Amino acid sequence: MKLWPTLIALAVTAAATAAQAQSSLLDDPLQVPTLRAPSTPTPAQPLVKPGLPSRPEQPAPAPAAFPAAPAAPSGQEAGRTVRLEQEQAHPSGVAMMLTGITYRADSVIISASILNLTDRAVSLNHGGSLALVDDRGRAHPFVPPVDNPEVQVAPRSRVNASFVFAGPLSSDTRSMQLSTNGPSGSRSDRLTSTPSFQFRVPVS
Repeated sequence: MKLWPTLIALAVTAAATAAQAQSSLLDDPLQVPTLRAPSTPTPAQPLVKPGLPSRPEQPAPAPAAFPAAPAAPSGQEAGRTVRLEQEQAHPSGVAMMLTGITYRADSVIISASILNLTDRAVSLNHGGSLALVDDRGRAHPFVPPVDNPEVQVAPRSRVNASFVFAGPLSSDTRSMQLSTNGPSGSRSDRLTSTPSFQFRVPVS
């Protein structure tokens, strides 16, 4: 039969063709696959915040120089302090004691201790009524604290306060009167939250 010689010839031809193709692949350097280094992984967080351009770091600015501390006040600026021991108790359960008064070139400062034994907060400057008036009828406006303009005292508490009034004191002043809550307060109501106190304060 002539079929076997034909198949043998086809097999030889296919083997020769495969060997030639392999030899051609090895001789052609362009067809040799090359190994590449693995790519750098993308960082989980961006290196530059979105919206901010990448730029080299600038040197930190030098700290600003602070102005020199002011000189100590003179004796007149520091003021003259007079010790006081005046105490009043209100029927509502609030007591107030004046411990000193300082006369400065620009203000008058009264130091006081307030005791509130009641179960409610009380106010000493309700409606801006805390007042300091000299014996000639001249008023010194009160400068209320920003965080407590009505000078409220919490229930069951004791506080030390410094009441600041605009100055200066006139040279002919002999005494001053400090009053709390003015006409809106009460001097006898046991249930009031605006107790009224009045103190006569000597200048010297």
